[in-house]
Amino acid sequence: MISIPLFLKRQTGNASFWLGMILITTLLALLINILSLQNTYNTIAPDLFYLPVVIAAYWYPDRGPLLSVLISGAYLGMVSFMGAVVQVMITATIACFVLIGVSIVVSSIATHMRTNETKYRGLFNHSQAGVGVVDPATQKIVEVNQHASAMLGYSEDEILNIPFSALFADPDKKDLFFCQLKQNRSVENFEARFRSKNGGYRWILISAGMLADSRFVATIIDITDRKNTEIALRIKDHAISTSINAIGILDLDFNTTYVNKAFIALMGCRDDTDLIGKGMNQTLMSNQHFEKIRSAVMTRGSWFGEIGMLKYDRTPFYALLWINQVQNDKGEPICIMAFFIDITDRKQMEADKRQALQQIEKNIEQFAILGDNIRNPLAVIVGLASLYDGDVSDRILMQAKEIDLIVTRLDKGWIESENVRNFIRKYYNVGTSGKPDPKKGIDPSRR
Repeated sequence: MISIPLFLKRQTGNASFWLGMILITTLLALLINILSLQNTYNTIAPDLFYLPVVIAAYWYPDRGPLLSVLISGAYLGMVSFMGAVVQVMITATIACFVLIGVSIVVSSIATHMRTNETKYRGLFNHSQAGVGVVDPATQKIVEVNQHASAMLGYSEDEILNIPFSALFADPDKKDLFFCQLKQNRSVENFEARFRSKNGGYRWILISAGMLADSRFVATIIDITDRKNTEIALRIKDHAISTSINAIGILDLDFNTTYVNKAFIALMGCRDDTDLIGKGMNQTLMSNQHFEKIRSAVMTRGSWFGEIGMLKYDRTPFYALLWINQVQNDKGEPICIMAFFIDITDRKQMEADKRQALQQIEKNIEQFAILGDNIRNPLAVIVGLASLYDGDVSDRILMQAKEIDLIVTRLDKGWIESENVRNFIRKYYNVGTSGKPDPKKGIDPSRR
């Protein structure tokens, strides 16, 4: 097997050196054959021509056969010039044909190897993935392409001086990688962190396989951006799943595709399987209200307000809903996200407060009537007491005056209560009928 470094040497070696070797070995073979023919011993000497023929065919595959013909011609000319017998001429001719055939075969093999090596070199150098050859015994990186070194911020010369094992940022990952490589002679899609030149880390996807010469080739792909995205998505998913707000994700047909733990608790379900795949309309009290929400989301992109909902066991409750479209980079809607806050207790408190305020207004009205009801019988008592003279009559009139003073103070309190009544009407949605006034809102600053 011809290794890559040998191929490089052939490509960059001195062509005149090999041409000189061909000439020297050819001349030596001719001289030895001359001596052999002079001594009538020419059995092994012709085999010496294999050396220049094979060298010429290997290093100059396009011209190898032509050089072998020239060498064979020189050999036949020498045999004929020395007046060899017919048998020797026949043997020399056969040897020349064999030399030419060997040259053709070697040239063909060399051409095929060169073509394959050129393809390999193209794949090696121009691959979008980083590729390197490593000697596992010394951990030395024998060869690496430019993409692999640039991936980690090194030059090709710098990374060749760094042991492959030293690139691993996590020792346990390094040990696991080499253990799998030793056991299976290959590793597929192995994720690890590699140290970069600037002192940081890059997430790398490694695939490796052993070669016939006990080295292994490793292909690395930078997946740092993908890992960072996965981490960011994992953080966001955790934030959504653990949020105290109930969150649901719907498809564009308003069918539930995801719910967090808070939403499961809000709906009183066992797990998300009770909700996944169900339409949003199945969780609302009013289908008419659902159509209103869907129309707003599809036309305006969002909706916010209070809604009546049904738990999994069909128990009604109230929630504050914010629902909006989620769009991709092109502005196309891809799903719908909804946020729910249970406001049932707040709604109940507001109802109780409204009822209490209505009762206060009724009490104020009764308060005004009560003053009149007291003065009417008091006037009768004063009139009857005035008809009689004496100490008893004076004492009755004195007590009547005391009662009148108390009623007067009650009248002053009624005037203040009327101001309270007007305040309740204005800021707490309670009208004279004792029902909420829908035309007025509650000013939070007045509560």
